[in-house]
Amino acid sequence: MSEAEGAARQVQNYAEVHFENLDGNQLMEPQKIFRAISEEYRIALPILNGYVLVNKPQRLSRLMGTEPAIIKLVYGRIGSLHVYHGLTDMTGELVPLKNGDQPDEVAPVQLPAVDEQHHYYVLDDEGLGERIDDVNHYQPNSPTAKTSLVSLTDEEKQKVDRMEHELSEGNNESILNIEDLKSELEKPMTESVSADDQEAQADDQPAQPAADDSQASQPKQPESQQATREAKRPAHLRPQYPNDNWPADQEPTQPQVDEPQSQQSSQQPSESQAATTTHQAHQATPITLLAQAFGLICHSLEEASNQQEIADLTQSADQLLAAIRTLTKLNND
Repeated sequence: MSEAEGAARQVQNYAEVHFENLDGNQLMEPQKIFRAISEEYRIALPILNGYVLVNKPQRLSRLMGTEPAIIKLVYGRIGSLHVYHGLTDMTGELVPLKNGDQPDEVAPVQLPAVDEQHHYYVLDDEGLGERIDDVNHYQPNSPTAKTSLVSLTDEEKQKVDRMEHELSEGNNESILNIEDLKSELEKPMTESVSADDQEAQADDQPAQPAADDSQASQPKQPESQQATREAKRPAHLRPQYPNDNWPADQEPTQPQVDEPQSQQSSQQPSESQAATTTHQAHQATPITLLAQAFGLICHSLEEASNQQEIADLTQSADQLLAAIRTLTKLNND
């Protein structure tokens, strides 16, 4: 080795560039940049398939120092784009996102075509966001996030705006929460079991006088059916009655008093009443079906350990909750 080569080797140094994901795992082999000390070099920002650059040094042009430099480039996996059509679309469609021309961007996408009466809006945690005017070249603001868009007519948009305004004013009775949804989910099972027990008790009871049998076989009056429907609603959706105007089946609970055996027997529900209760317990409505799906997601969240899985389940739960709020509000209107 010549003296000149040895001197050149002594005045050189290197910078090592690491490519990591958000969890700190290595995405590709580190690259070394060799330069003479005090010589300028520039950090290249490669495009990695399926990832976008989320963190980079502020200065990309540097001078080689006397000590080796470690530089980290952090990439996040490209997010997703879901498009929904109308207020009742729970499935939506997935629009694939791909790498763009820049390492920190995704390529523009063309949104599914809609008629002139519909417009796309961004769905965020606060509700409806900005309107999308250029449907042929849409780029999500956050390329690593899960972006959701919904197409609405002007009338649907006004209805959603009115709902959001009412909720923002503190109308807590219109806001569903997890405990109410769990109660709604558990009610059909509880009522069904209770109805089966009542049928068994009715079979075991001795025969009653003819007057009692005729009374038990009479169909439920409309007021009783209304009370049954009100009892199945979540607590925050039930109407409030003055103390002297409670429906017959919804009167406040009184202290229990021992009654003669004949009166207790006559108050046992008949088989027709139990069958009616069982039938009502199994009636499915859009809200109860969504509540059941919400309950399953909550159960999965309790068992989930993977961060990505938890994020996916949380987003699904938020979307279901928003749909339940919308349907509940529309029903009340």
